[in-house]
Amino acid sequence: MNAETSAIDASPALPRNPHFDDQRVVWSDEYSGAYLPVAYDQQFDDQWRLFLERKTGFCDHTGVETSDEYIDDRIAELTGVRDVLHRRKWRALAPLMSRLSGRAARQERRGIGGRLWLEPKFDINYFQGKRCLDAGCGAGRWTKTMKSLGARVKSIDVSRHGLESTKRFNEDVEKCSIFGIPARTDLAQSFDFTLCWGVAMCTHDPRAAFDAVASTVKPGGSLYLMVYAPTYHTSPQVLEWRARYHRECRTFEERLAFAYSVADRPENAINLLDMLNTFYNWTIPESVCEQWFRANGFRDITLLNRNEPHACGLHMLGVKC
Repeated sequence: MNAETSAIDASPALPRNPHFDDQRVVWSDEYSGAYLPVAYDQQFDDQWRLFLERKTGFCDHTGVETSDEYIDDRIAELTGVRDVLHRRKWRALAPLMSRLSGRAARQERRGIGGRLWLEPKFDINYFQGKRCLDAGCGAGRWTKTMKSLGARVKSIDVSRHGLESTKRFNEDVEKCSIFGIPARTDLAQSFDFTLCWGVAMCTHDPRAAFDAVASTVKPGGSLYLMVYAPTYHTSPQVLEWRARYHRECRTFEERLAFAYSVADRPENAINLLDMLNTFYNWTIPESVCEQWFRANGFRDITLLNRNEPHACGLHMLGVKC
């Protein structure tokens, strides 16, 4: 296999797929226990590898980039406060350096992949001193964001290249599956804030995944969940693309070429590969997510992106009783 070839190419026969075999795209808890796990350590690994290799479409993108300008954008999305790292670095010279470096002119380019519309915002000091868990950290953009705001972050994932990326700026990084959390007594009710971004819906059992990450939150702590909504990802176009990707593309080279072919621009390829490559790609109704939170003892459950114009995901926050 060459550098562009994925370990997935050599995977054994896959289990029954709910989307293609059973025409189930919108998750219901009655499906819990009906499907089998797959090789989650391989599922996102190629895109994190391509990010580290700085391949076009897999870097300089809101969905993955960890450089300071992009982290400043993530901080602004969470808190409404702009240029935190830039001003921290340059202090009184920040406005001048912004003009001289072309930072403002790059803002549109940094928007490839979309922006978050979150309300209410977190206070700029919200994360200061908190012990946080990034459950399914990927390349580490949210780990770095929370650390930049003063949090102590533990990052877990099963992707080798995702962990390699996150270790560049966080020491507390560990290979651990979401489904391995219940066996880890050291993680139970240990965190002031747990973030599970874009993970639960890409598993065989999103409800079990949620229950696992919910168990890590201390009483009084918060859980931030992001999953796909039953909107864009249930569209005929997306379902057709996913069916073609999984049924017709045999090698990683073919899969990567297909992702580029359906992307609106090459620089956005990671957005397409991210939703195409997963074996499970559930969409989850808001009412189901809210029930999960309540069943796990959370209150003050808030949909943070209620006013987002074209919401393809749900961003939900709850406080543990």
